[in-house]
Amino acid sequence: MKAYQFLLGAVGCVALAGPAFAADGDPAPFKRWFVRAGPAGVIYDESAKISLGGQEVPDASVTAKNNFTAEIEAGYYFTPNISVSLTVGAPPTATLKGTGPLAGLTLGKVTYGPAVAAVQYHVTAFGPAFRPYVGLGVNYTIVLNNKDGAVQNLKVKSPVGVTFQGGAETMINDRIGLFVDAKKIILDTTARGNVGPAPASAKIDINPLIVTGGISFHF
Repeated sequence: MKAYQFLLGAVGCVALAGPAFAADGDPAPFKRWFVRAGPAGVIYDESAKISLGGQEVPDASVTAKNNFTAEIEAGYYFTPNISVSLTVGAPPTATLKGTGPLAGLTLGKVTYGPAVAAVQYHVTAFGPAFRPYVGLGVNYTIVLNNKDGAVQNLKVKSPVGVTFQGGAETMINDRIGLFVDAKKIILDTTARGNVGPAPASAKIDINPLIVTGGISFHF
């Protein structure tokens, strides 16, 4: 399933679940802790400047195949409108392939663990059936493993980036809800290694969009 199909399906579930709760008539009591969990699509928006032997390779760049993983977000409400959260994901593996003059080459693979700390603002005017929110945070991507391809002795630096978040939640009852969430991460990193005897380096812009949908728990 493509990431956009997954997102549309999750939005549909949220839309269908909302009216069922609204019919109950009573607003959900305010609960401070929450956990959200579900599958996540990682959609890369990547580019790179690659150098070999100290010289930039004209028109050379990288591409990475989109990933699916699982994500969990735990947070705390200071007020019904303001919360903080920490999001982590099951470590996916990105396969880096060359483009331009490097087309057809698998440069290497990187397994990483994404983590986002964020502050959110929740709109409560619509009641428990529809709770949109926006957030701003910091991402730290921990590189767990580098696997060589055309680039030997590959080392990718663990980067830090800015995260923009948006989503919506609908409550099924006072503790359980459904949600959809999107995080756009502005992220760049550097990679080093060797191609034969020549040193190779790259500055890589990754800028992934992480789209999640699933179940939320409030307590």
